[in-house]
Amino acid sequence: MRAFIDNGRGFAFGEAIYPAGGVYGPLKERYVTLLIIHEGKAKVICDDEETVLGARSCGFFRNERGLSMEYSEGRHTRVSWCEGYAGDVSEALASRLRSLPTRIPLPQRIESIQRLGVELGAGSSSNLNQLRNALGESIFLAYFHEAQMSEQERQTPRSVLRARFYIDENYEKEITVDRLAALVGVTPQHLVSSFRKHIGVTPVRYLWQVRASRGHFLLLQTGLPISDIAYQCGYKNPFHFSRQISEQFGLSPRQVRENKGYRMASDVAEGAGDTAYGMALSDKTVLQPEASATMTPIEDPSDPTGAREV
Repeated sequence: MRAFIDNGRGFAFGEAIYPAGGVYGPLKERYVTLLIIHEGKAKVICDDEETVLGARSCGFFRNERGLSMEYSEGRHTRVSWCEGYAGDVSEALASRLRSLPTRIPLPQRIESIQRLGVELGAGSSSNLNQLRNALGESIFLAYFHEAQMSEQERQTPRSVLRARFYIDENYEKEITVDRLAALVGVTPQHLVSSFRKHIGVTPVRYLWQVRASRGHFLLLQTGLPISDIAYQCGYKNPFHFSRQISEQFGLSPRQVRENKGYRMASDVAEGAGDTAYGMALSDKTVLQPEASATMTPIEDPSDPTGAREV
């Protein structure tokens, strides 16, 4: 890890939303960048080589001459990143880095580390910087691990990958198994069994997971009425949306919004007893959690103004 990162200059995390597309760059210095596309689409140009990233994917880039990102015009894109200055590497290590997949589907592990990095904010102190750098190292190591695992995905039938991508891109539309199977050229029975084998759930269950995840994000990040969010995410009525949010996140849509996504511990939520054998417990003071940190774009080390959008 330390061989290809300029460890003395550390890492930066950030997140941005492009409501109708945009461009970032070009950057002239050498960077190591992990770019995550949560929603939308991006074209990354790294040393004159183009890579397209779709929704729920991430990519690893180490540029020598230049780096820029183009987010599709007229399309809502939510993107986040972790970046550091590139260090000098041997030709052997450079070759190994080039052999890595440039992009992979976004794993939950990487998304979780990224969220922690963004929530640290843009402050600077010895402990905070060390924590941020530890997360930076962790997220790149996680990418290398997941990239190796993604080789196994090559064994996943193309029909399953295409079906999953279609759901990710069109979750707000009415999608049936029959239509999905026709789009990818297999029978509905084959698609359901193959999807469950390789993805772990049926196509319909996966569709509802994607819709609920998108709805949860909109509850936290927008002031849209709950009914509007439900319809935008493909639900036919707010009651179904509310039930699914409660099932997946343990809170109603209103509670998600009021609690900033925080879920109460079981002893508070259920008033559960607490017994420690062999000692008497004094009355406990329940501390109320602070509101979750708002995720805001972080200053980019390549841009002294802190601006990332063009």
